[in-house]
Amino acid sequence: MEASARSMLWRRCKSRATAYYRTLTRDFNYSTDFFFGQDFLMAIAGARLNSTNVRIRRWWNAYRLVSCLPVLVVFWNTFVTVRNHEKLVIVLSCVQATVGTGITMLRMMIILWHYDSLMEVRRYVNRRKFGKNLQLSLGIRSEAFYHIRKIVFISTMVILTVMTSFLAVDFSDHHYFKIPFIEQFGTVVQKLCQKALNLAFYGVGVMTVFVYLFPYTILNGMMSELKVLAQAFSVVFDNTEMRVQRKLELEPGNSRQQDFMRKHYFWKVVQEEFGDCVQLHIEFLALLNRIRPFLNATFLIVYYSTVMSLSSGAIYVSQMENVTIFSLNTLYYCVWVAFECGTLTRTVSLLTESHESIGWEVYNLDWPEKLEWDDQFQEEYRSVRATMLNVIIVAQQPLGLNCYGFFEFTQDRFYELLNMAYSVYTFFRDFV
Repeated sequence: MEASARSMLWRRCKSRATAYYRTLTRDFNYSTDFFFGQDFLMAIAGARLNSTNVRIRRWWNAYRLVSCLPVLVVFWNTFVTVRNHEKLVIVLSCVQATVGTGITMLRMMIILWHYDSLMEVRRYVNRRKFGKNLQLSLGIRSEAFYHIRKIVFISTMVILTVMTSFLAVDFSDHHYFKIPFIEQFGTVVQKLCQKALNLAFYGVGVMTVFVYLFPYTILNGMMSELKVLAQAFSVVFDNTEMRVQRKLELEPGNSRQQDFMRKHYFWKVVQEEFGDCVQLHIEFLALLNRIRPFLNATFLIVYYSTVMSLSSGAIYVSQMENVTIFSLNTLYYCVWVAFECGTLTRTVSLLTESHESIGWEVYNLDWPEKLEWDDQFQEEYRSVRATMLNVIIVAQQPLGLNCYGFFEFTQDRFYELLNMAYSVYTFFRDFV
């Protein structure tokens, strides 16, 4: 009986593991959720759980409360360090930890505050309602999905590895990992509490990854839709010709009648084709306007917190006499925040280029030959030319991802950030 129960449990675990593996490795299709792993990461981070099971939610609520304890410990130790007038290098290390955990919590709160509008983006990207007949659309969207899946896998594995390394180190006397008010307990109890605190850091670590991956996924998803939209504009005349030809085949007549009907249908259909593409463009811009406050707030926080984290972390690592796991983890965090800001600025630049490509696709259309002047269709001629001109002008306008007007969040600005971080590092180094 006992052996049968163990066998049943093994088969159940094996089937679930196989189902999860197939889900994680399946090929992309138009029903695939582009936001790969985001719901799982959000649950592990203690932010949101998409389950109505009462028992699961009860355990999850307890888990999210425990995940907040490391943040409180870091904040308290930073306060104690400043109050006791510790060395500047120790204070800066505590400041880096406080800034890192505090900013992560703040960014998660911003995500939850804008959750409804962000879910609109998710539905928009997953809907993929246009461009399915285009030859390149599936390749564009699948390439973006596989890229996101790879980034999610790598980022999650790296942060879990870093968090696991904490379990092998004794942080009982560390300047911001030290648990307060447990000195009166025995050594065994202190060690158990310390290991429990290290385990609780998993939630903070996953949250650190999630608050980066979520806006990064949004930007890549919208960029893939922009690329498909640009392709839709590029085939306007081709689609018009095919539709006109099908209509002419259904209405036979002499050559003069055929010529008039060809022009009539051409101007009617080309306006419809441009109108459909323009409507899709308007829908994209409206959605971008909806999430622009979230993106600008995220970018502004990321930019200045990266400066502080890089400069303070560099000072702490440079003052370490020996290489330790903690110094390596501090170095890893510096590399992470630099990687995060660099990839976000790079993605914003690519998103802007993708938006500008719409104007270039319209400009490169064969309009000098396709749009022939005819007195009978002069209004249609002017209408189509005006539409094309408006699309080109709008496509050249900035997307407004400028941190509420402070600066454009582009890749060039990231290089300026590195110079700023180095300036702050040299300033504090003189006092160490």
